[in-house]
Amino acid sequence: MEEEKEMDAYLKARSYERDAREKEKKGDYEAALESWERYAKVKEGKGSYLLSIHGYSNVARICDKVLRWKEAAEYYEAASKLADKIESHSLWALLMNLACQMYEKAGDYDACKNGYETIGNFFEAKNSFFEAADAYEHAAEMMLLSGDDISGYEAPIKAWKKNHEYWKGQGEMDDAEWSLKRITTYRTIQNSK
Repeated sequence: MEEEKEMDAYLKARSYERDAREKEKKGDYEAALESWERYAKVKEGKGSYLLSIHGYSNVARICDKVLRWKEAAEYYEAASKLADKIESHSLWALLMNLACQMYEKAGDYDACKNGYETIGNFFEAKNSFFEAADAYEHAAEMMLLSGDDISGYEAPIKAWKKNHEYWKGQGEMDDAEWSLKRITTYRTIQNSK
């Protein structure tokens, strides 16, 4: 009986997926969104997180297509939580970046900034200082778009300094010097606004 229930959920998800593809091909985006979301929820409920991510990402992609950017961001974030659950860090970062892009399109610069800071904090904890600095610079850009003062926002500088030290320790002086140039460039932007 347990196998029957498993098969039912599998077949149900396959049916939703097939329906979503057909509806999207016909340009019925609302119906496609609903079917992709059903697919994602069935897969999530069964613990098939990677396939659920696939479903939520398709919902987000279609939301972007129909200019529902805040919803798209929320679905990318839902997918990112599942990527975190399966400890797929690269996938998590990709989905979070996509969520940030959608928040920016929606004009929700605070949510976008918060997303980039979450990414920066994550990479800093992993000692991936280039990725952290890049995310923090994106956060600063969102702060500027919001009209916020970034003169005291030092997160990018701290991460670029750590990136400099890392590459210096590896004997890669070109990369180390490049990080110092990024600090100078950021300081110019920081002090000119």
